[in-house]
Amino acid sequence: MLWEVIMKIISFAAVKGGVGKTTLTFNFAEYLIGQGKKVLLVDSDHQGSLSHIYGALTETDTLYDVFTGQNIDLHKINDQLSILPSSPELDRLEATLATRNNQNLLFMMWLQDNVEEIQDFDYILIDCHPDFMTITKNMIAVSHYVISPLEPSEFGFMNLGIFNARMEELKQETIDIRTRESYIDAKTLYVPNMIKHNTKSSREFLDSVAQFDNVATDLSVPYREVFNKSTLENKSVFTLLEEQNNQSAHTLYKQLDDIFSHLTERISQ
Repeated sequence: MLWEVIMKIISFAAVKGGVGKTTLTFNFAEYLIGQGKKVLLVDSDHQGSLSHIYGALTETDTLYDVFTGQNIDLHKINDQLSILPSSPELDRLEATLATRNNQNLLFMMWLQDNVEEIQDFDYILIDCHPDFMTITKNMIAVSHYVISPLEPSEFGFMNLGIFNARMEELKQETIDIRTRESYIDAKTLYVPNMIKHNTKSSREFLDSVAQFDNVATDLSVPYREVFNKSTLENKSVFTLLEEQNNQSAHTLYKQLDDIFSHLTERISQ
């Protein structure tokens, strides 16, 4: 498929809310823009937090319209960034989509039908609702990578096992009936998030998940208040750290720049 070749599609997904999924999506997008890349954001979370950050909450040209068969125009934020916003109506679609043929592949078909509109983007980043329902499955179906943040807690460890199981189920249920091959080939990458490196609980958590090959402990994102401020003020952590302009901010800036740089390398493989 042409769109699979010309860009990378990354979904940020989890089965639990509050793990920093939207914050990572937003700041990774801003990092990529800073590297000169063109990014399309897709907000598939009906809460619309990512759309709100960019002032793109609207009643028209939303992801809901895509799933209901309407023609839409992408919302252009600037020359490097566009967004396909969420809609609060998305959570009403589950029953409707459940009766559709190829229910997990509807967004894939939309991408195929709109290659000309998306072909100039280097990355599509998708913020998913914290569940594993049909819309989330559609987002995963088009992705090269699924990044799932892991919080340093007992549920963070449980989330890894649950998400792995759901991914395997999705691969088995979304197959080409002729070849018996799955349409789902996304790789899952777990990124420890909100890590307090000076605490015993975070260190023990990292030790416990390090045994899994698809957990990127080397990309662990530290807990810093600047991430909360980022989404509150609709500014990237890099912008906020530049505004602080002190040694501590410079150190954290370099650390986060390295993390996102290595993440970019990982998903480009």
